[in-house]
Amino acid sequence: MTAHDVSPRARPTSAAERRFDPPVRLSACVMAHPARQTAAERLAVALADFDAGVATDPEPGRPGGTLRTSRMAWSRVAPGATHHLVVQDDSVLVPDFVRHALAGTRALPGHALGLFTEWGSFTSYALRVAALVGADWVEVVDGYMPAQALILPADVAREFDRYAARATAGDEPDDEVLLGFLRSMGVPMVVSVSNLVQHGDEASIAGNGWHGLRKAACWRADPVTPGETVLDRIALVPFFSWFTGDAICRFRDRPASEDWRQVPAIDLLRAYGLGDDDVRRLIADGCPQRPGDGGVSAHLTQALVTAAVAVGLLAGECGAPADGGRTKEPVAAAALATLVPGGLRNFVDGQALPVVSEQLAPVVDAAAQWGLETARRTSRPGRDLPAARHRG
Repeated sequence: MTAHDVSPRARPTSAAERRFDPPVRLSACVMAHPARQTAAERLAVALADFDAGVATDPEPGRPGGTLRTSRMAWSRVAPGATHHLVVQDDSVLVPDFVRHALAGTRALPGHALGLFTEWGSFTSYALRVAALVGADWVEVVDGYMPAQALILPADVAREFDRYAARATAGDEPDDEVLLGFLRSMGVPMVVSVSNLVQHGDEASIAGNGWHGLRKAACWRADPVTPGETVLDRIALVPFFSWFTGDAICRFRDRPASEDWRQVPAIDLLRAYGLGDDDVRRLIADGCPQRPGDGGVSAHLTQALVTAAVAVGLLAGECGAPADGGRTKEPVAAAALATLVPGGLRNFVDGQALPVVSEQLAPVVDAAAQWGLETARRTSRPGRDLPAARHRG
C-alpha cells in the first residue's frame, strides 16, 4: 500500500497545530462489516488514489465490532504516509471527494478532520452557527468523535490501536474511544462545515436504528473546498433534542471542558428581550399552513423555531453578517435545511418528514435571520449565560 503524494501549498500555521512540513501523503482504509463487503469494496475503488484497502470485522457475531474493526483500519497506515483516512462502509462520498479531502488535510494538517456529522447531533448545531459565520470547520462538541469519515495525522493514527488495547474493555463504541484518545494526544478535533460524506440508507448493524435517519448536517453536491478557518473555543450551543423534543442551550465555563451545563434555550432569547410570544408570532407569520398533518405538535414547532432563533443569535455573537441574505448563502441554507428533519426524525413518520420539513423551512430560515439581526442590534443585558466563544 502506498500513500498519495500532493504538492505543498504555503499556509499560515496555527499555534494549536502540530509542526508539519508538506507535502501531504494520504493513505486510506474502509472499515467494513462482512454483510457490506461489496459496498466497502466499491468505496475502496473510489479511493483508489489513496490505494485504499478494506478492514473487515473478523468476528461479526461478537460484541465490540466497531472498535475491533476501527483498530484494524487505523493500523493500516501506509509507509511514508503523513495522514490516514478511515471511511465506514455505509458512506457516500461527495463528488470530487479526493480533491476536497486533500485540500482539507493541507489546510489543517495537525487536526483530526471529521468529514461528516449527523443532522441532529450537538455538533450539527455548532456547525450551523459556523455556516452562518462563514467558517470552513467547526469544533467537535459532542461526547464522541464523528467517525463516519475521519482523517488523522499518521503518527496519531498509528497510536490508536495501542491506546485502545490498554485503555478500553474492547466493547465500547469506537467514536467514543476516539474522542478520549484524541484528547489524550492533544489533537484538536473539527468537522468540515460542508460535509464531504453522506450517511447511507442501510439499516444500522451497530444497533443505532433507534436513532432514526442520520443524514449529513450540511450536504451539497458541490461543497465548498475546506479552507483554514475554524470556529472553535465554543462556550454556548443551542440544541433541539431529537430525543426529548425540547430546545435547550448547553454551556461551559472553560474551552475544551467536558463539563457542559444545560438551560432552556428560551433563556438565551430572554437575554435579548425575546420570549415565547415572539416565537409564536414568528411561526404564525412564517408558517400559515400548520404542519399538523405530519403529526407535529405545537410544542415541537415552538421548540424547533426557538432553537433556530438561538442559532442565529449565537452566529451573530460570533460575527456573522446580519445582512438579509445571510441564511440564503448556499452553505448556510444547506445547513439550516437539515435542522427540521434532523430534529423530527423520531417524531414524524419517515414518509411525512420531507413534507413537514418543507412546510417548516421558511419559518426556520426567518427565525435564524431574526436571531442574526437581533444579536447585531442588541446588547445582551447581564451575563447570566457566557459569551458565544471563549477568548483565544
